[in-house]
Amino acid sequence: MNRIVIHYSEIALKGKNRRQFEDALIRHVRAALGPLVSEVRKQQGRLVCKPNPQADPQRVREILSCIPGIVNFSLGHSAPKDVKSIGGRAVNLLAGREFSTFGVKTKRTDKQFPMTSEEISRAVGSSILRGLKGKQVDLRAPDLWLYIELTGKEATLFTDKYLGPGGLPVGSSGDVMVSLSGGIDSPVAAYMLMKRGCRAIFTHIRNETQFSGAVSDKIEKLVEVLTRYQLHSTLYQVPFGDLQRRIIAFVPADYRMIIYRRCMMRILNQLAAKDQAKAIVTGDAVGQVASQTLINLQCIQEASQLPVISPLV
Repeated sequence: MNRIVIHYSEIALKGKNRRQFEDALIRHVRAALGPLVSEVRKQQGRLVCKPNPQADPQRVREILSCIPGIVNFSLGHSAPKDVKSIGGRAVNLLAGREFSTFGVKTKRTDKQFPMTSEEISRAVGSSILRGLKGKQVDLRAPDLWLYIELTGKEATLFTDKYLGPGGLPVGSSGDVMVSLSGGIDSPVAAYMLMKRGCRAIFTHIRNETQFSGAVSDKIEKLVEVLTRYQLHSTLYQVPFGDLQRRIIAFVPADYRMIIYRRCMMRILNQLAAKDQAKAIVTGDAVGQVASQTLINLQCIQEASQLPVISPLV
């Protein structure tokens, strides 16, 4: 491995502001990989990284698979941009691999190259057949695909594509305040907003019960997992016991949950203003529990001065 090729999809659909999304992705990749790479650059609709010799491929895969904005990536090998060199590198790359059939797919962004993508694939395939005895070409369902990309001044060869989260780079859409309750819905909502380019700031409004310590530990672990997707996170844990007791003392039982949620919404708005977050994110889903009927959600969200985003609805 001496090249990492990173592909994005939705970013490529952007117009005049495409560059800011690409730059945000470059910053995230560079910060996440850190000393594992010596260079991250944009090159003809993709990112190309030069890994350091000591870089662990498994660690690189773990990191890149968690970066929003990446649709897929590959760990590959570079070659001079001529068919003879590409064919020789292909034979060296595949030697020792266990496969009987193979296919070659070529992408040629350099339209000045004297051969078409199909011609390159055929020439490299012929080199593999000559260099590795007993192999056969199968373009429908081969044991192994060899991918070749001709960009800039070199070619890159790889055999595997690893999936990323897709979407947009974290931070490209601004910051949001996420209400974490301890269930599965709110972290899923946070992840969905991260994929839309939002940086999540987390708040857990803590009820004081005999289980509150265990819930707080669970919240911290959830934030630790979610931080893999945005590098750095802030978590606020707000005690709610005093306010909860006052509500119990003065509000009839049928209305308490709505009042709890309205108070929580105001707390979230205050913290969002402090950190300049532009929206509140919750894991609400219509009809899931009694407080999440449409009319109750309307009543709760009216307590917010910021937009309330509930992607699971």
